[in-house]
Amino acid sequence: MVGFNDWYYEGTNKIHKTALINWDVVKMGENNIIGPYTCIGTDAQSIKDESTGVISIGNNNIFREAVSVNMPTGWSKLTAIEDNCYLMINSNIAHDCYVESNCIISNNAAFGGHVYLMKNTNVGYSVSIHQFQVIGSYCMLGMGTIIPKNRNITSGTKWAGNPAKLMGKNEVGLKRNGLDVSDMVSEDKRRQSIIDERSKYNYE
Repeated sequence: MVGFNDWYYEGTNKIHKTALINWDVVKMGENNIIGPYTCIGTDAQSIKDESTGVISIGNNNIFREAVSVNMPTGWSKLTAIEDNCYLMINSNIAHDCYVESNCIISNNAAFGGHVYLMKNTNVGYSVSIHQFQVIGSYCMLGMGTIIPKNRNITSGTKWAGNPAKLMGKNEVGLKRNGLDVSDMVSEDKRRQSIIDERSKYNYE
């Protein structure tokens, strides 16, 4: 029987023996921790689109118990998590999603396909994000928040509720990072460039 202390190393990555990783499609950096029953590399949850491409995982990420990360489709051929992210129990990163560095994704958070999460954003417990959303940097999404398609989640903001309502600027989060609201102008320009770029992708 596999127990709590049954881990192995793949290079510098610490992986629990119950974790399932499809190494044929997963490219992983260094010093990641992959917790019990995490599953990385299963097919995209898409009825019509085949799974193809790679899952890219950077460095120093923590995947707690039962996290799932799905393969991409031909839309982008990439599902990615950059560096220093903390993915809590039972969170799901769907096909073609991209998570930038230093994000926290809490228990039971669910991303629709093609979601893009910009850096230093905190996703609360049981948050659901509609497919194709681009969430700005340094955002705080309160627990249980539902982000529908028509919400414009700009950088440095706080959101809560079902459907999500703007609760103001994430002043505490910005202050912790030595930033001000004015610093979000450049981040929102970058966000718009991401939206523009991803709008060019087509299904094969």
